[in-house]
Amino acid sequence: MMRHAGVIATACAGLAASGLAAAGGPLALNSSGQPFTWPVGSTIQYRTDGGPLSSSVSQNEARARVAAMFQVWEDVTSASLSYNRQGAITGVADGDVSTAAEYNAVEGACNNGTQSPIVFDVDGSLFEDLGQDSAVIGFAGPCAIGGNGQFIAGQAVMNGIFLDGISNANNLELTDNEFDAAFVHEFGHFSGLDHSQINVECATGCSATDLDGLPTMFPFLVHESQRTLSIDDVAWFSRLHPAAGGAGFAATHGTITGTVYFSDGESHLQYANVVARRVNAGGSEPRRFAVSAVSGYRFRTCTPNPITNPDLGFCPPSGSLDPAHIGLYEIPVPPGSYMIEVEPIDPSFTGGSSVGPSDFPIAMPGTPPGPFGPVVISAGSTSDGNDIVVGDTPPRFDQFEGS
Repeated sequence: MMRHAGVIATACAGLAASGLAAAGGPLALNSSGQPFTWPVGSTIQYRTDGGPLSSSVSQNEARARVAAMFQVWEDVTSASLSYNRQGAITGVADGDVSTAAEYNAVEGACNNGTQSPIVFDVDGSLFEDLGQDSAVIGFAGPCAIGGNGQFIAGQAVMNGIFLDGISNANNLELTDNEFDAAFVHEFGHFSGLDHSQINVECATGCSATDLDGLPTMFPFLVHESQRTLSIDDVAWFSRLHPAAGGAGFAATHGTITGTVYFSDGESHLQYANVVARRVNAGGSEPRRFAVSAVSGYRFRTCTPNPITNPDLGFCPPSGSLDPAHIGLYEIPVPPGSYMIEVEPIDPSFTGGSSVGPSDFPIAMPGTPPGPFGPVVISAGSTSDGNDIVVGDTPPRFDQFEGS
């Protein structure tokens, strides 16, 4: 099962991830390097818990909030997914999932593809029974992949202790808008999206302009404004689940592709973050209007690279072993002129907060080149060959390699 979890970290909520992580873009890929998605144009039928969300949020209020959070994604006109509440969770006598045993039964049904549950934990006790950290806001993600290679079920678990009106060192509180922003993010994972890194300085504080470009799928909850989707969120969601016709992805977006290289211009560099910033209007537009991808996001992380991808001792079953995918980046963007820049993945984005296939980012070797461009993209077009060579990296061959 693939799921992502949110945790509180000091004054902000870090949205941590576990399971199959792929990139600033898709959550998981098949062995050909193609993203797993929900069926294009489908309506995802979900079921909600039979109890309240918290001591101050009733069951009916919780249902309405869940519907509104899903609606944020459904309102993306260039994408094709929709969401519908099918009814109450099944497999539990009263529909109220309150113990680990009840949760395990409901999760089993999700893993079997028979229901997509949204579970409410009224006071955090379910999280404790599941052995989760008490600072977990919740988690979400797809549960099952059908014979057609597409997601067929997903789940989310929401910790109502953050909405009980009590705020102290042992019972942290979120505002309604902060909680909803966290779960718009989690429902992005539910829909098949991974984390994105744009305007990374916002993790410790940034301007209102930079917040405008901060993705909902940024690994940390920085501000309640993340309940509104960024250009990056819309672009990737639309690429994975494209709508047809004049409002669809092909009519509203193009793609910028290239490969990131070490200084020799031949060795492909994995897991650098590549950002396309639009410069049509100048001024602050590049900070507000940006989309990102991770180099080599299609390639399976179980093939170690001693510099940027150490051997983790296990092989996550996501991605291809096609050498053509090493160092490759692909960025879906609305039409316009873009400058392309490359940067390391922030070292704090590890494990559950990872960006890209590797759970443990290593500082990008060498010196990133300055932004290059402009790269001009029209709707439905692809600009390829936008390669990036990182300066001052170690030599390709060393004393441990043969001739």
